[in-house]
Amino acid sequence: MRPRILVSPPVIAALLLLSAAGAWAQAPQHKRFGTSGTVELGGSASFTAEQPVAGGTTGSWVYDLSFMPYAGYFVADGLELGINPAGVSVTTVGDTSTVRLRMLFAPSYNFRTPTMITPFLEGLAGFTSSSIIHKGSTASVSGFTFGGRVGIKTAVTDRGMLTIGVQYLRITLNAQGAGSRSGSNELAIAAGYTVWL
Repeated sequence: MRPRILVSPPVIAALLLLSAAGAWAQAPQHKRFGTSGTVELGGSASFTAEQPVAGGTTGSWVYDLSFMPYAGYFVADGLELGINPAGVSVTTVGDTSTVRLRMLFAPSYNFRTPTMITPFLEGLAGFTSSSIIHKGSTASVSGFTFGGRVGIKTAVTDRGMLTIGVQYLRITLNAQGAGSRSGSNELAIAAGYTVWL
C-alpha cells in the first residue's frame, strides 16, 4: 500500500498564496498597470497660461498655479474612466483675487507598452465656478468647461506613476443673459503622481 499524504485546506491555501506571490514578484509591475479593474489615485499640479475672454474679446495672458486630485477606474484594458473631483486654482492681480473650483470628468485611453512608459490621451468635460474677490466684495459666476490632455505616465516605483502632460481647457463663465462668451482659454503643463491598485 502506498502511503497517502494528507494536506489540510489551510496549507493548500497558504501554498497557493505563496506561489502567486512568487509569480507576482517575478512579473514586471508596470506591465500590470492599465488592465481592466485597475484603480488609479493621485493628483497633479499645473502651471497655467490663461487668456481671459470678456464679451467675446480676448485679453492679455495671465499665469497661475492649479492643483487637481484624480481618481480613475479601468473598465477595460487601456480604457479608463476618471474624475478630477475638486480642482482649485488661485490667481491674484493687484488687489483682486480669483478662486476657481472645478469638477471634470476625465475619460482616457492609456496606450499600454512593454516599457515603463504609458502614453495617454484624455478628454475633459465638466463644471467651473469662479469667485472674484475685490476689496472685500465677492462676485461669482459658473459654467461649462471642456478640453483635453495628452502626456505620458512612467513607473517610478512598483505602484507609483509619474504623470507629465499638456492640457487645454475652454472655460465659459457667462453671467445670466449674456449674449457672448466670457471665461478663459487655458493652456497648462501639468505634472503629477498617482498610485494604482
